[in-house]
Amino acid sequence: MAHGPEFSVEDTHSFLEAENMDISRTSLGLGWRRAFMSVQREGPHKMHFRARSDVLVNVVNSKTVKGRITVDGQDYPIEGGPGTITIVPARKPFDLVLENTVDTTHLYIRRKVIDQVISSMFSEGKRDVEIKFCPATYDPVLEHLCSAVRLGLHEASRTSAQYVDLMLHGVAAYLVRNYSAADLSTEGVAATLTERQVLRTREIIEARLADKITLADIACEFQLSSDHFGRLFKRASGVTLYQFIIRCRVDRARTMLAETAMPIVDIAAECGFADQVHLTRAFGRIVGTTPAAYRRSRRGS
Repeated sequence: MAHGPEFSVEDTHSFLEAENMDISRTSLGLGWRRAFMSVQREGPHKMHFRARSDVLVNVVNSKTVKGRITVDGQDYPIEGGPGTITIVPARKPFDLVLENTVDTTHLYIRRKVIDQVISSMFSEGKRDVEIKFCPATYDPVLEHLCSAVRLGLHEASRTSAQYVDLMLHGVAAYLVRNYSAADLSTEGVAATLTERQVLRTREIIEARLADKITLADIACEFQLSSDHFGRLFKRASGVTLYQFIIRCRVDRARTMLAETAMPIVDIAAECGFADQVHLTRAFGRIVGTTPAAYRRSRRGS
């Protein structure tokens, strides 16, 4: 377990001081030294954030985010539903305009954790690897890794803090592997879809959620064979296209359950599920509860 002072709010971008921040849980008092995490409902707000020494991973938990972030003088749109992730590297100031209210998780990882991972993965000549800025991407693997870290918020114990330390190294390794310029292969980087192509894939899927969506339909949009596109998509996203489609459908269902009074059976049809039973099975597998229980919890929050 790491030694030293706990990762404090003062080491973050001071999001907790922003307007319209309703904090539900943080890692303060849990003995976390290599990371800081907060779970909140935030926005709308507009702020400038000074550069910090550590890496920030922002995950949208529910609702749909809409805003923009300015880094190095360039504006980037931030739009997407649950699972949308923005990564801010160390030593990178930014301006953020959040236009609506959204539920998020902020995970800060000490730069020294990233450096330790880089040291174990690369030779001396490659230890200056930097995590890249990434606005509003969809990465279900990174989302699940952050969710695994979030489990540590529920218990203040030595064992829980050790668990978080171990998970952080997994998150750091994933960031280095997927969000840096590092080449982990002696044979070069394998062909994969670009971030823009993955985002375009999600746009196509979300526009057709109520319909039957096939691998061939999506592959055709990129003028690729079904098998080739399927391999490239899994390499880029870490999941199969079918798993990705189900996740998009569940994300849409989460939003509709929280924001409408539509009957669950109608939500199932609207999101492209065969029936309510199909929705309930997929929802339980991904969210960990039933659609009805999720709706009650959102109305009570």
